[in-house]
Amino acid sequence: MLLKLLRQLNRAYGYAVFGIYLAAFGIAFLFVFIFPPATLALLFISIFGLLFFNALGFVLRTVERRWNRARLGKGLCPECGAAALSSVVVGAGEMRCGACDARHDAQGTWIKPVVHEPEPVQA
Repeated sequence: MLLKLLRQLNRAYGYAVFGIYLAAFGIAFLFVFIFPPATLALLFISIFGLLFFNALGFVLRTVERRWNRARLGKGLCPECGAAALSSVVVGAGEMRCGACDARHDAQGTWIKPVVHEPEPVQA
């Protein structure tokens, strides 16, 4: 369960950070009229906060990859827990689950599914 929570957090991490920065912008805009030095303080906090969020994102991705690697090493799918892994590209070490069709590389990084465009229907 913790792995699923971490996986969802990693996949929505950029949107979460964007929401935090959008809220900080709104607060800073209001402080322009109420207390202008607070706007400058929020500006510098947000610049240095970007370093923090970048480092936090790196740590979260690293932890998820390690957990995925451990499950892949046991022959289990990190997404659904099924033991139906099959190697797709032997040279690259890419693993695909036969049950849920999730793909991971040899380092445990989740590979986004390829979505093909539908064929146009001709009348």
